[in-house]
Amino acid sequence: MTLKTISSRDNPLVKRFAALSRSAPARKRDGMCLLEGEHLAQSYVGRVGTLEIIALRDAGALTPAQAALAQRSREAVLVAPALFDSLSTLVSPTGVLAIATVPPPPALFRTGFVLALDEVQDPGNVGTLIRTAAAAGVAQVWLSQGCAFAWSVKTLRAAQGAHFHTQVLEDVDLHAALAAFKGERWATLPRDIGGVKTVSLFDAKFSKNSALVLSNEGHGLSSAILPALTGGLRIPMAAGVESLNVATAGAIVLYAITGQQLFAES
Repeated sequence: MTLKTISSRDNPLVKRFAALSRSAPARKRDGMCLLEGEHLAQSYVGRVGTLEIIALRDAGALTPAQAALAQRSREAVLVAPALFDSLSTLVSPTGVLAIATVPPPPALFRTGFVLALDEVQDPGNVGTLIRTAAAAGVAQVWLSQGCAFAWSVKTLRAAQGAHFHTQVLEDVDLHAALAAFKGERWATLPRDIGGVKTVSLFDAKFSKNSALVLSNEGHGLSSAILPALTGGLRIPMAAGVESLNVATAGAIVLYAITGQQLFAES
């Protein structure tokens, strides 16, 4: 396979990669995401479809994996090493940069296993939670307004391809979505709040139709969501420990729900 080599910063494709790398508004406006590394690009191709553009670091012959990705792209180019490294967001560039269309958002589920994030602002936490949700069998992940951008480079990197193994919806009105959900609606809470009674995670009983809400670590759960909840979940902790990182708490609760669901089916 012979590909064109780009070595000029003034090349339109280089400018496009640079804009998507550095500008969240550009990604949102164009409905595109930037995938860095073979794994992310392969996950997209395997679960979603054709890449728009792939840029490969010019290091001689293509690897079999790179050649396969180039075949699944509408356009493929080689980029001179120094120029490629300047476009990369990583300290050690992986050699693969791809532009892909963000999958269209599906309809909100009213049943099943759902994770809802309420203004979780750190992209690393959002990406980690998407990754954990996909591994735990969550069907949809709902992000409220105020959450980190799901398709940012940092969020995608933290999720490691999990965006393409579950459904991710942004700007969700969580109160309305939870009120319409035909199942249990839980949130992690430190105590009874706003009429919502809490129970220890170890005493809770979950069904196959369960929605879990995780909130911003700074100000906690949005008060508007409280009326839509079935109950709250307390994670038991040793004396003197007040809270857990939201991604850690999410992993514990998601797998507690999954464990009960699998046990009920066996």
